[in-house]
Amino acid sequence: MLIGMTCLALLGYLSLCAAVWHWQTRLLLFPRVGLTRSPKELGLSFEEWQVPSGSSQIVAWKIAPAGGASQWVLHCHGNGGNIDGRLELAKELCQRGIGVVLFDYRGYGRSTGAITREGELFDDAQAVYDRLAELHQPIWIYGESLGGGVASYLAEKNACKGLVLQSTFTSFLERAGENYGFLPLSVLSRFQMNTRARLANLKVPVLVIHGNRDEVIGFRHGQALFAAAKEPKSWVEVNGGFHDLPEDVLADAVAAWMAKVD
Repeated sequence: MLIGMTCLALLGYLSLCAAVWHWQTRLLLFPRVGLTRSPKELGLSFEEWQVPSGSSQIVAWKIAPAGGASQWVLHCHGNGGNIDGRLELAKELCQRGIGVVLFDYRGYGRSTGAITREGELFDDAQAVYDRLAELHQPIWIYGESLGGGVASYLAEKNACKGLVLQSTFTSFLERAGENYGFLPLSVLSRFQMNTRARLANLKVPVLVIHGNRDEVIGFRHGQALFAAAKEPKSWVEVNGGFHDLPEDVLADAVAAWMAKVD
């Protein structure tokens, strides 16, 4: 009887592991298909790009402030929503004279294809970075939440001006382990996103921004990333949670940091 129950428990555990391995992209990524508005509706001047990435077409918006920009931010968004949910931040940055490029990973918004592994997120971001780099320099890379893992990859591989990490985890495995530590995630996961490890290789200025009431990616993740970053580095603690960081506060912090670095 005891042996039978043990076998059933083991079978259930293995079945759970198999389900997590198979469905992990659905557990991690929450794309919203389609776009409900454009930068034009916020009074922003923009160009829409269709950027090839493998077999996918990545949709990006190049948003320029009135009078043009001498500084450009490439924004890598998080695992939920799409680029039309980041327009308020883009507008705030533009009001401070900073140009912004927003893009959707494959499967998000109107970008074609679907993400099956971590490298495809990196490929999509690199394709858009290359397009922007053909037109403008310098480029600052901004990563939000999961996008911080993407942004840190870009900063490691490219000669950018600086890196912003907003509400970012130290690594995907560490964050997932806080909820699912009973699973062998290092074996099951096709996603690593070890931002903390990448910071050791970076030679560009880093700005870490984190809400002190973040209920999704704990405040300690931001603190650990700042501790891991090399100088020159800056830290901004915002009074808020994951979903309610004011865009004007974020834009003020980024613009002040960029001016300081420059």
